[in-house]
Amino acid sequence: MRLTGIRWSRRTAGVGAALVATAVAGTAGLVAVGLDEHGAEWAAADGPVTTALHTVDFPAADDREVAIPQRKTDRFAMVGVTWANPKVDFEGSISVRTRAIGGGWSGWLPLDLDNHFGPEPGAEATSGKARGGTDPLWVGPSDAVEVRARTAGGNGSKGLPAGLRLELVDPGQPKRRKATAAGAAQIRPERLQPVAAVQALEPTSTDPAPTDTTTTEPAPTDTTTTAPAPTDTATTTAPAETTAPAPADTTAPAPTTTSAPAPTTSSPTVSPSPSTPPNPIPAPKVVTRAGWKADESIVLDPPSYGTTVNAFFVHHTAGTSTYSCTDSAAIVRSIEVYHVKSNGWNDIGYNFLVDKCGVVFEGRKGGIDKPVTGAHTYGFNTNTAAIAVLGTYITSGAPTVVQDAVAHVAAYKLGQYGNDPYGKVSLVSAVNGKYDLGESVVMNRISGHRDAVATECPGDSLYAQLSGIRTRAAKVSGLALAGLTGRKSGTTYHTRGTVTASWSVGTASYLINSFEVLVDGKLVLTTAGTARSATVTVTPGAHTLQIRAVHRLGWADTTTAQSVIGDAAQPTIGTQRKTR
Repeated sequence: MRLTGIRWSRRTAGVGAALVATAVAGTAGLVAVGLDEHGAEWAAADGPVTTALHTVDFPAADDREVAIPQRKTDRFAMVGVTWANPKVDFEGSISVRTRAIGGGWSGWLPLDLDNHFGPEPGAEATSGKARGGTDPLWVGPSDAVEVRARTAGGNGSKGLPAGLRLELVDPGQPKRRKATAAGAAQIRPERLQPVAAVQALEPTSTDPAPTDTTTTEPAPTDTTTTAPAPTDTATTTAPAETTAPAPADTTAPAPTTTSAPAPTTSSPTVSPSPSTPPNPIPAPKVVTRAGWKADESIVLDPPSYGTTVNAFFVHHTAGTSTYSCTDSAAIVRSIEVYHVKSNGWNDIGYNFLVDKCGVVFEGRKGGIDKPVTGAHTYGFNTNTAAIAVLGTYITSGAPTVVQDAVAHVAAYKLGQYGNDPYGKVSLVSAVNGKYDLGESVVMNRISGHRDAVATECPGDSLYAQLSGIRTRAAKVSGLALAGLTGRKSGTTYHTRGTVTASWSVGTASYLINSFEVLVDGKLVLTTAGTARSATVTVTPGAHTLQIRAVHRLGWADTTTAQSVIGDAAQPTIGTQRKTR
């Protein structure tokens, strides 16, 4: 029995790219395999993905409560509810239950009622189709649903918004094939399965794999921190790296605050795409839109561009955090369909998305190296960028691998325009919202969604991690001298001729430009940001040795001085006998 009264539209994505995660600076591995009911292995075939949106209007009801009883539906994996007026906030609750394909019913699941509005008025040609809505909720492959919506009640409570509509998204899946003994390919019909198992990027041999998922930063060491004075203007380049001797102990200068140009409510330039300045930060590895098989047929208009990236906003998508990372590409594709077909926007709202395994996905089209105008932070979409972490982070923080990924993308987007991720900026609201139209607001360059919009996003725990993410993006953290070769007597090392120093650091290698070895405060050796040891020659006599790390954006951190004595003949410590 099918759901009656349902309206649905199917779009076939015109993307024939192989299931490969490409990037400017590397590749991320994707695996797309599964077992059929007979145990045979199937792999994802190249070709388009068919997505579908099924909608059903809520029945007529009183002003306080309405429900859609249990019923069978076409397959779906993401659910949400929208209403006619995008400016109306739903004051109450909406809950859903779903039935897994071949399984049982879930418990009641709340839908997040933060109405994010999306693009500013007139910013996109599709704005006339915009609808208010809940955040979409990933529920996995399902074939039945039950929904209930209630107002908050009490004096002065608003009634149910007009035009309530249930949205059921089927993210589709590429056809899968099984090779026969003769090598011929047998095509298997589409099923709602994960499109790919996206593997988290492996750390390099010099980068220790992350081991914790706590919200705390590495314990600070007794170090000397220096930094060139960063300029927070949109046109300056990142501070040049320096090989000068380590300066005296100082603290980093307080970041300055500048005013960014006020965003306009008129349509930004859509063509041609702007030229971009050189970027001191290497591009993050991303799963491209072709890699996650975006449905390009539903994106009707070309991207719009700003002129710079003044701030970077961090979101969470809400919903479940217990998803499998093998489902991440399908989740991203479902969000695209929901933003376009349900919310009425031109494309997915976020510039980037990242799953709990640290895999980054390209969001809104237009180029990851361009100042693409998104629909993510109402009133502050122009000349900013945003990333959404898949899942809810209210009571639990994001894993370390996610924090590293967010920091990398933020540094990449801000650093390209000479903006310090640790700094602040004055932004001007383009709408009447949390702030008045035209109001100037000082924010961190890396801010949470809640800093600009009246919302709980990105959740209390992830929001509390933003300070550490700013540090990861802009500074060198956790630098410590791990040891030296030679004999140690007390706190002093004795060596003959050469000494090898080893060190550890919390900042990811791709954000470090170089390490420098300083002897008696003078530079004697420079090595790559991936290095964790170096060997230098020490002349006879007493010396000090330090390691200095230089961030790609110019900040530097130096370890405390370690005493080293160069001996013409290395002493044998602790084995000499007294003579009578």
